[in-house]
Amino acid sequence: MSEVIKIIHTGDVHLDSPFSGLSPDHAEMRKTELRATFDSLISFVRSSGVDILLIAGDLFDSGFATHDTVELLRRGFEKIPDCKIIISPGNHDPYVKDSVYARAHFPKNVYIFKTDHQERFEFPELDADIYGYAFTGETMTECPIAPVIENDRFKILCAHAHLGSPLSPSAPLSTEKLLRCGFDYAALAHVHNPPPIAKSERCVYGYCGCLEGRGFDERGEKGAIYAELSKNESGEKKIEVRKIPFAKRRYEIAEVNVTGSDSESVIISKINDIVKERGFDESTALRAVLKGRLSPSVVISEKKIAAGVSGVFSLGIKDETTADFDDDYLASDPTIKGEFYRILKPQLESPDENVRRRAMRALGYGMAAMTGDSISDVTEGAE
Repeated sequence: MSEVIKIIHTGDVHLDSPFSGLSPDHAEMRKTELRATFDSLISFVRSSGVDILLIAGDLFDSGFATHDTVELLRRGFEKIPDCKIIISPGNHDPYVKDSVYARAHFPKNVYIFKTDHQERFEFPELDADIYGYAFTGETMTECPIAPVIENDRFKILCAHAHLGSPLSPSAPLSTEKLLRCGFDYAALAHVHNPPPIAKSERCVYGYCGCLEGRGFDERGEKGAIYAELSKNESGEKKIEVRKIPFAKRRYEIAEVNVTGSDSESVIISKINDIVKERGFDESTALRAVLKGRLSPSVVISEKKIAAGVSGVFSLGIKDETTADFDDDYLASDPTIKGEFYRILKPQLESPDENVRRRAMRALGYGMAAMTGDSISDVTEGAE
């Protein structure tokens, strides 16, 4: 039986991502954590004796990379001299003449695809040939993969491509074409929330997903794919894969039914209950989506709610509640409250959801002011 080839398949790392959706302090923290996550992956490669590290594009978030990030990579790659590191530049970090890939002096164990047609790196000592290409601009209207050269080695594709999206500007690729080319394993990147790796009689293929989530569109546990390739005594190939978590943080969204809550403290209690029930912890960036009907007298202050919820890295509030008011009472109320309600009523009943939401917020501001609550507390959570 041949030796097992150990592979880590990663991509969509997006080093130097700005994390623009977070506060400046949290954004800087997340940039540092993203670098640390990649460093953790390098440590795993080293300690596990991984033979091949496949980076299938978008290692960087753009064509620019800071000096610290490039040095992090160079030092990391130097720590694993016995591992072959294959990089296939993607649409965010294409190979162009002034790119990091063209300028940086990486160690000799780093192999980078440089053209927009299929190339091959041969590693007979590992019983493997690795195919791939580079984005040489921000778009690639056709995927340039082609049939492999026939031999007994494992044939591996490392590529940034958009599987199953024929109109994509990012190397659109059909499953049929992929399976016709003769690859044993296709290590893809570009889709950040992918389905599990697929297995067919001809090929094991799929996406690694992003290494670290960067927003609420990249939810759940993130990491890389670990693969072991081997042959039995008759030369039959076997490929086993599993996902390994590496991310420092995870993004999650939780809906919170706040109907009937008569204060912010009740809402805080409901969110804390969900944090415990779903096992969220200090690694979790949470968005709580408030649902249901609330009295306009209940003020929603994101700052106060976030201060009252414990056990998560960060908390954002999205208020999707609707007004729970006594229509008959307010419509006939002779006081200023009733008049204020009657002025807003056409907007509260508008077919436009944004108009209704603004009117409800205005109603909340007004009711808070008329009952002596601080309007500044209300506006802190406004969009």
